[in-house]
Amino acid sequence: MSVTIRQATMLSCLLAVCGASSEANASAFALREQSAEGMGNAFAGSAANASDPSTAFFNPAGLARMDSNQAEAQATWIQPQAKFTGTNSSAIPGAPNLTGTLPENAIKPAAIGSVYDVWNAAPDWKLAFAVNTPFGMRSEYKADWVGRYQALATDVTDIDFSVVGSYRINQNLSIGGGPRFSYLKGRLTQALNFKTIGLGAASQLASGATQYGQAAAAAAAAGQASTAAALGAQASAYATQAQGLQTLANSWGDGLGKIEGDDVAAGYTLGALYEFNKETRVGLNYRSRVAHSLAATASFQTPATLALAGPTLSGPFTAQAATLKATLPDSLNVGLHHDLNAQWAVMSSVEWTHWSLIQTLNGIGANGLLLTSLPLKFRDTAMASLGTSYQANDKLALRAGIAYDESPVTDTTRTARLPDSSRYWLSFGGSYTVMPGTDLQLGYTHIIADKALITETTNALLATGTLNGSYDNAIDMVSLGVKVRF
Repeated sequence: MSVTIRQATMLSCLLAVCGASSEANASAFALREQSAEGMGNAFAGSAANASDPSTAFFNPAGLARMDSNQAEAQATWIQPQAKFTGTNSSAIPGAPNLTGTLPENAIKPAAIGSVYDVWNAAPDWKLAFAVNTPFGMRSEYKADWVGRYQALATDVTDIDFSVVGSYRINQNLSIGGGPRFSYLKGRLTQALNFKTIGLGAASQLASGATQYGQAAAAAAAAGQASTAAALGAQASAYATQAQGLQTLANSWGDGLGKIEGDDVAAGYTLGALYEFNKETRVGLNYRSRVAHSLAATASFQTPATLALAGPTLSGPFTAQAATLKATLPDSLNVGLHHDLNAQWAVMSSVEWTHWSLIQTLNGIGANGLLLTSLPLKFRDTAMASLGTSYQANDKLALRAGIAYDESPVTDTTRTARLPDSSRYWLSFGGSYTVMPGTDLQLGYTHIIADKALITETTNALLATGTLNGSYDNAIDMVSLGVKVRF
């Protein structure tokens, strides 16, 4: 019977993980929600608690404290809010601001999940298999929103498969680690302002016509009749092309650009756990960076008459292979856990994330053309959390925690794709033993985020105006889990 329960638990959560859409709720696009139990403490002490199979993710050295075979599955519902207020200027100097709607909530709700299976291989050896979504985000604006030329859809999903183990060196010290295999999928879309693109090209042609006309006049004044005639003919040709392109461009509406791709890459995790005594322990865990090079495809929706403008203008907007390079950052987590008595425990954590690895995200076409560019310019961050647990009786445990989560995004580099800001966590939760060997877990978090100011100018292919304004962000999360011991 226990094997059936275990298989059902693993299968249901694998389906949840692989089918989930991800929404970033830790800093940038990281996802910390890998444990319903841990959420109740705002993930305080996550590298040291070692109280359930999710320690395979937070610190595999903690598996040494597992005294039985265990399986755990959890799912988290994320309900974000990101309300924008502001304007978008035109890319044409002196032109009025761009028109469009203001989104009530661009960041979409989503569900994520994780699954763990721990094997008690020997008294000092433990092995575990884990599937997680440690990174992800999904934002999607309406096609007519005021910042459509900066961003429409942004979809990033990272699914990690890990095989980790732990070894107890002595009664105080345990170590752990193992490989991680990361599947990363990304999709970026944005509206293309073909009218402005065309008028910009027409303006360049008109400027060329003026320059050739001036050169022709100078040649004529110098008595160089043949040179003046040639330059005059070129000026006339440019002027005709400029007028024709201007007429075409004024009939064009918005188009769409999309780049999407995926990649598989590998990394690793290493951890250590030191138990000073039965009451106090400290944990250290390092998760490596993972460098991805996404094999992608760029596609475009263009005006029907774009080809009439000639290959110089229409050429870049043809479907083509592309490459997206992205590095998922490494992190270092230090946690402390202390049992005050048989009922009360306190814990704390500090986690550093190497976000400064991400400076610019570029989408490069097959011909080397820059298709899209996000100057993110992230900075390194830290998250600090404090938590407490109360064992009410032999079945019920209650938890609470607070945290401050620093954002790698600054006011000068914030983008509509990722309107992130530093935030504060308020968490509580609990677990209940419904039958011997089976616990149900619940965690809830409310996140209050700082106001996110934005001044974004996009220069991919052609400047598309400057988005000025602010986002008011908040997030609510509910996590449910089940842990089974065998």
